[in-house]
Amino acid sequence: MFAGAAFAQNAPEKKTLVVNGRAAEGAAVQIDGHSYVNVETLAQIMNATVSFAPGRVILTVPSAQAGARPERAAPGLSRDFAMAGVSQLAEMREWKSAIASAMRFGIAAGTWLGPWLQDHRLRAEGSLSQTALVAKTESDQKALQLLKNEFTYLGEWDNYTQASVHSLNAEPAVNPAVAQNDPLQTKISECANFLNAMLVGGEFADSPSCH
Repeated sequence: MFAGAAFAQNAPEKKTLVVNGRAAEGAAVQIDGHSYVNVETLAQIMNATVSFAPGRVILTVPSAQAGARPERAAPGLSRDFAMAGVSQLAEMREWKSAIASAMRFGIAAGTWLGPWLQDHRLRAEGSLSQTALVAKTESDQKALQLLKNEFTYLGEWDNYTQASVHSLNAEPAVNPAVAQNDPLQTKISECANFLNAMLVGGEFADSPSCH
């Protein structure tokens, strides 16, 4: 009786083996708390091959299907966002050119300078809003912040230009060294070049020039 009870306790318990959703009933057994699998059955449900050699059991699992594209660890810039971002940069380039022209000729231009620059600012702002609407991925959101930073820098330069014109300060216009040594103008140019390359490349990256 005791021997029968001990045998009953140690009797193998058959279980269903499930691999990637494919099930094989009774392919796994549990004995004394340890699980064992029928290697031939395992190979079958994994589309693998099994072979035997002296002292070895060789299971060969096929690699991923040929031509399958690997999953990207992190999504890049979405296509719609990249296209909108390029258009946004074009609007900011127009605004930048207008500011530079205002700096050169603004003192003689007089009262029309403010509304002219304001039109460029509003177009760039509207384009930025459209770009924000299509920002879907995490990379889109990060790149959007860099575009917003560039917009802010241009706004600061616009304000400085108009203040210089209103105060009749002609030095920024007649002295090239002022522009060459202006850290704000340098930042604007470097950030714009970086953003264009990033958007065309389709992958988010960061740069100190945009911070």
